[in-house]
Formats: sequence, structure tokens, C-alpha cells
Amino acid sequence: MSQLIGQPLPTISGLQFVKGEPVQISASAPEGHKRVLVIEFWATWCGPCRQVFPHLSELQKKYREKDVYFIGITDENDENKIRSFVTSQGSSMDYTVAIDAQHDARNKLFIPSGARGIPHVFLVDTTGRIAWAGHPADPEFESKLAALAQQATPRNMPKQHSLPLVKESYEDLMGHSVKDLKNILQERGLRSDDCFEKADLARKIAEQCSRTTYYKTEA
Repeated sequence: MSQLIGQPLPTISGLQFVKGEPVQISASAPEGHKRVLVIEFWATWCGPCRQVFPHLSELQKKYREKDVYFIGITDENDENKIRSFVTSQGSSMDYTVAIDAQHDARNKLFIPSGARGIPHVFLVDTTGRIAWAGHPADPEFESKLAALAQQATPRNMPKQHSLPLVKESYEDLMGHSVKDLKNILQERGLRSDDCFEKADLARKIAEQCSRTTYYKTEA
């Protein structure tokens, strides 16, 4: 078993993406999203790696509507060779591919895990922790991925950003206009029509918006 199971995914930097959209490899997902990462270590010279490319591509296709991202990483340095190889694989390697030229992924993830060979995949759950690691042909990999994918958010869900906590006191809030107080509530999806006086608005904001973080969907 990998020595990193249950540990937060380290932040990997310096990757050069040669196929697909760049993916931030860290324990933190974009705000408002719960994502699952499948990080594969491979190489152009690895025969067994070529055998699992189609399987990984099918799984990425299966979960394309969820925040489930497959990233294939090689630490080879010949960019032209790698690009040519990836192109030659066509739809058999239909997921994001990156070059770990600085060996950041190798040194922070692959080696500390105790992995002994490739292909080797790491499954990262929606909390940013490494949930499973091993050979992608292992049946346990697919079943574990299926369970984690259920927790992932839809990939096309509207992006949200957090609204700041309201730190003003009741007395300070009373200095705002009724319109401003109503806007504070409405922006957070809270009703204002149940407040009949300005004091009711200020009190509701002080009680409900000072400790609870609310989110707003981006247009």
C-alpha cells in the first residue's frame, strides 16, 4: 500500500501541459467545486503504459460530465518526442498530458509513495487527499474511482464565489440605508420581506451573516 494514502496531495508545480486543459495539481479545488483527480505516471518507453491508455481514456470519457480529471505525467525531457508520441496515440490517450521536466511530481508524489514502477496512478478524493494508489489495471482502481466520482460536482455547474462575513455590529448596520441592508440579505439568498422595520434587517444580518459564509453564483 502506498505510504501516502490519507495524506493531502502535495502541490505540484512546473508541469508543461502538452495535451488537454491545464489542471492545478494540489489539494485545493477551485472554489465551489468538489473534484477527483486521477494522476498517472507513464513514459514513452513503457509498454504496459500503452496498454492502459485506452482504458484510462474510456474512464475519462465516462466521467466527462463530472469534476473528474485525468492527468498523465511523464518525467522525460524530450518535448518534441513526447508531443509526437502523444499525437500518435490519438484517441487512445484522450486526456490531459503533462511533462514533469523539473521532476517536481516525481520528487513530491511518486518517490515518497514508495511506488516501484509504471504505469502507476494516484486517486485524489474530493477533500484533496490521496485515496488510492496502484496499477490502473487493478479492478479496485475502477471501483474506487466510481465511488469517489459520485461525490464530485458536475463539471458544468455554475462557478460560485464566497461572500465576506459581515463583521459590522448591529449598531453600525443601523447606519446603513434600508436599501443597502436589503441588498446584503438578497445577495446571500436571504429573505428581507419578513423584516418590517430597519432594525429587523440589521438584526437579521448581524445574527445570520456574521458567522455563516454564503456563496454567490457568477454570471
